[in-house]
Amino acid sequence: MTPLNTLISSAIDGIKPDFLNTLAQQGQVRRYRKNTLLIQGGDVGACIYIVLDGQLREFAMSQDSKPREITLSIAVRGDLLGLLAIEGGPHCASVITLGPAVCAVVSVESVRQLVQQDPVLSMALLQRTLQRLRMATETTCLALFSDAYSRLSALLQRQQQPAHAPMTHAQIAQHIGCSREMVSRILKELVQGGYVVREPDKLYRVCRRLPARW
Repeated sequence: MTPLNTLISSAIDGIKPDFLNTLAQQGQVRRYRKNTLLIQGGDVGACIYIVLDGQLREFAMSQDSKPREITLSIAVRGDLLGLLAIEGGPHCASVITLGPAVCAVVSVESVRQLVQQDPVLSMALLQRTLQRLRMATETTCLALFSDAYSRLSALLQRQQQPAHAPMTHAQIAQHIGCSREMVSRILKELVQGGYVVREPDKLYRVCRRLPARW
């Protein structure tokens, strides 16, 4: 297991190591297996999670007779999950591990005490909450107001950034809110058109400017 200090010092996405360290030292470091549900949408949370290793999927599910899922974000090292627990209301989304993961788990009570004592930490938590809210809003708007190709194109562009792991066609379909068959058809045509290539690690890489529409 990688030492806690090493994981914290290498945290990404602009979070200061001392900020992560301050939070993580108030909780416990825990390992999780693949497909472990950490947060259930609708439940009132009692803790927040600092991702130290692995990837986790934040998703929402419809409440109809044939439940559908849409991925709101993929959390990686340095991300914070479950921040709505601080407010005391129910979670709006669920979180599940995509593979083995390591998180620092901090109780809401500890977080609230730190926020009251440290305005800098309080602002950092607010900024991270707003960032995740912006990401979820953009994902929701894409799902509601754009077609499958536009959503897939946006996802492919985001995957060019570091820290993104390959996804199966089924996972991509969950992420953009359409059928696996639709994803397979569009990707096949993009590959044949020379717009994307599939790397040996199975991650799709954009090699030409993607068409505005398909």
